[in-house]
Amino acid sequence: MEEENIITVRNRNLQKADEAFADFMFMLESYLNEKAAAIPGTYCDCKSKELENVVVNVMKELCGRTPFRAEEIRLVSAQYFPDIIAEKYYGVEVKSTKENHWTSTGSSIVESTRDKNVENIYMLFGKLGGKTAEFKCRPYEDCLSDIAVTHSPRYLINMELTKEQTIFSKMGVAYDQLRNASDSIEIVRKYYREKAIKAKKKAMPWWLGTSAEESLEEHTDMNISLWVDNGEYADPERNKRLKAEIFILFPEVVSGNYENAALWLCTRRSVVNFHMRDTFSAGGQQLKLNDELLPFPLPHVVGELLESATLIKNYLLYSDDLDLDISEFRPELMLPNRYEVWLNDIWKRIHQLKPYKRKETIEELGGISLAEWIDRKYTLSVK
Repeated sequence: MEEENIITVRNRNLQKADEAFADFMFMLESYLNEKAAAIPGTYCDCKSKELENVVVNVMKELCGRTPFRAEEIRLVSAQYFPDIIAEKYYGVEVKSTKENHWTSTGSSIVESTRDKNVENIYMLFGKLGGKTAEFKCRPYEDCLSDIAVTHSPRYLINMELTKEQTIFSKMGVAYDQLRNASDSIEIVRKYYREKAIKAKKKAMPWWLGTSAEESLEEHTDMNISLWVDNGEYADPERNKRLKAEIFILFPEVVSGNYENAALWLCTRRSVVNFHMRDTFSAGGQQLKLNDELLPFPLPHVVGELLESATLIKNYLLYSDDLDLDISEFRPELMLPNRYEVWLNDIWKRIHQLKPYKRKETIEELGGISLAEWIDRKYTLSVK
């Protein structure tokens, strides 16, 4: 009686088919290690593409001892992930290093080129840097320790992990759940953001969008530029818009704390500002309100705030353009009355500044509230 092929096995018993693939991968690992040990130097000079061809040929050779068919083992690395597809539903990703360790950079977390039919993937990793090449073959998700960014978020490979050390265990999410999520990058971004906050680090992931496309195209410029206030390279309209966004997201700039705002500018808007303090606070104290002398001077930052106020109001009342950032950095503003919430908060911060160690309030200066200052387009000036 002819032995069943893996598709027949799979149709009858999926678990048994997966076990057959695991056995196949163990045979592949053993074969490569035995050959490498028998003839020192074997495989050590292989480039990545050469090793892929070696692996696919060995798999075809071993098929006779498995339910897999040699004609259904295909090398597809030029077009798809993973590199090798076996019998439509199974795959092998081939990685290697010329160093003498079991770590490397892996594939994109988005897996946009993944063959839609492949459900079960193993990692075949070649450590080619020692006197003798060595190989390990494990389930793909069991080898991924962390995530790093080259041009996009990519997994980091470590072939010696325990299941508790994988990135998925750390994140509390299964590999299949993450790869099938429509917002996979958002899930990862949130994990690293919360990790930084828990460790009290001033750090932000730069790939902040909810998808690969948003992260790398819509929200983050591919070129990093400098914040320039004056001269040929200044961009006044952009700077005005960014100031308004910063006053919404990082109201602590009112009291001179610029760290989070500076990080956000770089990671989210691809803008580096070497003089954040000058941008918000330099230029002297504000002495006049609508050209009328004030009874006491106000910090310069209050004038900057008023100049940004119309844009701030538009963002909070009439636009959702900043909602992704607001949900991340100011979730308390994700409310129908968020403009009023912002006004109350910024008002409290202004009154904590040095000039307010006296009885006068800013309302008494103009006789009206900050909201009315903004609506009437009041301005402050230094002279």
